[in-house]
Amino acid sequence: MSFVTANDAKDRVRQSIDIVDLVGGYIQLRRQGRNFVGICPWHDDSRPSLNVNPQRQSWKCWVCDVGGDVFSFVMKAEGLEFREALELLAEKAGITLRAQSAGPAGQQSSPSSEKRRLLDVMAWAEEQFHRFLLEAPDAEVARRYLADRGLTSETIRKFHLGFSPDRWDWLLERARAKQFSPGMLERAGLAVARDMESGYYDRFRGRVIFSIRDARSRSIAFGGRVLPQFADDRTAKYINSPETPLFSKGRELYGLDAARDGIAWEGQVVVLEGYTDCLMAHQHGLLNMVAVLGTALGEAHLQVLRRFTDRIVLVLDGDDAGRRRTNEIIDALLALFVRNQVDLRILTLPEGLDPCDFIASQGSDAFRQLLATAVDALEHKFHSVTNGLDISTDTHRATEAVEQVLATLAQLRTASRDTASPILLREQQILGRIARQFRLPEEQLRNRLTAIRRARQSRPTTARSDSSDNPESEQQMPTLTAWDRDLLALVLMEPAYLARIEAATHRPKFTLPEAQRIYSKCVELFHLGQPISFAQLLLEFDDAHTKSLLVSLDEFCQDEQRQQGDREQWLQDLLSAADRRQDQEQRIRVLEAAKSNQADAESLLSQFFQESRSKQLGHLERRKK
Repeated sequence: MSFVTANDAKDRVRQSIDIVDLVGGYIQLRRQGRNFVGICPWHDDSRPSLNVNPQRQSWKCWVCDVGGDVFSFVMKAEGLEFREALELLAEKAGITLRAQSAGPAGQQSSPSSEKRRLLDVMAWAEEQFHRFLLEAPDAEVARRYLADRGLTSETIRKFHLGFSPDRWDWLLERARAKQFSPGMLERAGLAVARDMESGYYDRFRGRVIFSIRDARSRSIAFGGRVLPQFADDRTAKYINSPETPLFSKGRELYGLDAARDGIAWEGQVVVLEGYTDCLMAHQHGLLNMVAVLGTALGEAHLQVLRRFTDRIVLVLDGDDAGRRRTNEIIDALLALFVRNQVDLRILTLPEGLDPCDFIASQGSDAFRQLLATAVDALEHKFHSVTNGLDISTDTHRATEAVEQVLATLAQLRTASRDTASPILLREQQILGRIARQFRLPEEQLRNRLTAIRRARQSRPTTARSDSSDNPESEQQMPTLTAWDRDLLALVLMEPAYLARIEAATHRPKFTLPEAQRIYSKCVELFHLGQPISFAQLLLEFDDAHTKSLLVSLDEFCQDEQRQQGDREQWLQDLLSAADRRQDQEQRIRVLEAAKSNQADAESLLSQFFQESRSKQLGHLERRKK
């Protein structure tokens, strides 16, 4: 197995992976001319629209308008971050990656090797728990419990369920034979250090074990349900692994690895509240179901789920506690979903039922019909505050209900950064419904909504946490303007023009930040004397959006007419367009200064005309050359 440094790792991995073999491992490809085509797995594709270019080592779906290289394909197909995709492909290529950072003594630290060791421990522990459940006479009590819950042996095997006997050191004893130290088991969340004395004890005892796997089907944590005969008043019914280098319960979702294909097929993911809910759903053929791990659905969950779908249905138990939890978190959930630009639906089950019981008693078809009745979160909010309200007799509660809905609408507009958001349409619909139901003038409601929104905006702002400030989490797939596209394409086709572009424009301004980053990287490579090429630029950027833009640019450059066109004239036209845009921007500034009676308006006008004259002379000089 070869060993490379971080600097050349991406290039070595890219060259070692053939994109046709890689994509062909996910979908069936057939040759079409020089390229290969296949059915795109990310939209309802009846005619092959995903194109793989073996010469350029790139892929693109023309319908989805996404593309990239081997890394971005794996990122999209597996729901991975770039580093995870790099590690997966490096392992496939037989290339060992160095650690990403250096230790204080200048030596390479090795978080990746630690992570691999922990994954080995977790895979071994999963096998121990699973085999004990299937084979050990002492596990009969757990097998009966699972059978009573209606779970089949096929489901038990598919989801690697297990059992840990009610002993303090059962797993620790087995680990000694495997030479896994107690300290390693503690770092993996499998053992706990004793408080008052030396030594360790097993974390999971007398519990049915649910293996929590990541999107790549690697065991990263466990959940344990204590059996009644091993519990006392102080015993928690469910426990999960603690936070480890492998596991964060606020990010992971139970059953995601088993649900990935179902999510793609259904076009949505259904989020349940418990392990057995998820297991029973999959057992009945509902294959797009996942479950949270004892936490509310949060921003980190959304970042994971957005890799697979932008439509999410949250299913809540039909008891009072389920309704109470929904009402407590609905405003926070709405803000999260607006900010992350996904479609949130909420389904509250009939009273007294949970998904496991409902599916087991009434079947998958009945549950699908129930899912079809899920309403969007804003509608759910409206129902929750108006349910059972008689405005003729309870004016105080009616006023509170109107205020609650208006406060929610104000919050959503604050969270949404898109002025064309569908939230605007929903806002109009909800205001109309409030006006009709409460017999209030719609204009009065709009005025009150504006006042609430202004009051919110005037409050001191606090820094948002999580990934809401991460530009990567906010981006939609960007589209290049014609000028941005043409200039970048010309730079890719004629890198020598960069010096003239820099001299003429003093760094051109691009509409999209992604375009600006691509151009800046080209300038950097140019001044370093390094080649500027499509392949090199793909290595320079890790995010899927920029890679997709680069593939679009490359396809644009390959057009035969552009290949044979007059590139010198193309450059002149682009520079002239840049000058016109700059003149227009400066003219607007001058006019604004004149309107506001600024003292320097006259000098700005004089400067503007002088610069315009200078540019005209420059155009004449360029034409002569």
